[in-house]
Amino acid sequence: MSDVPDRLNIDKKDRDLYNKLDQEEILRFKGGKRTRKEQFLLALSFGLKNNVSKPLNAKEGWFLTKDLNEEDKAILNSIALYNTKSVEVLNRKSEVFKIAEEYAHAGIRLLFDLMNSVQFGSFNKRLELDVINNFNKLSLNDVNE
Repeated sequence: MSDVPDRLNIDKKDRDLYNKLDQEEILRFKGGKRTRKEQFLLALSFGLKNNVSKPLNAKEGWFLTKDLNEEDKAILNSIALYNTKSVEVLNRKSEVFKIAEEYAHAGIRLLFDLMNSVQFGSFNKRLELDVINNFNKLSLNDVNE
């Protein structure tokens, strides 16, 4: 029996939140609707940024793992390593995916809480500020010195 699940899951109660994500104009990629994978990765990033994960109560398949490219897989593996502090987790793909699912489950709810708590038009400014602050923390100038 393979340890590699064929899909990544969301919590069934989160389906409406993911569907509403495409209604938010400021969060559209390339001017159109996001793929389910893009929606999931956005939610995952919010959960990870806030260091919050939450177990899924009722799983629902969201997108197929075959849709993950090598960069996506590297991100999921890195998050699992960060979460467990053990390289052994990379031998258990089901655990890698479970960790990602739990961060995404918490992240989708954080994303909507944030969107609903700020004034209209200020959400994108807040995201922009977060990106700039995180970039500045990287101290890329120190690498060239």
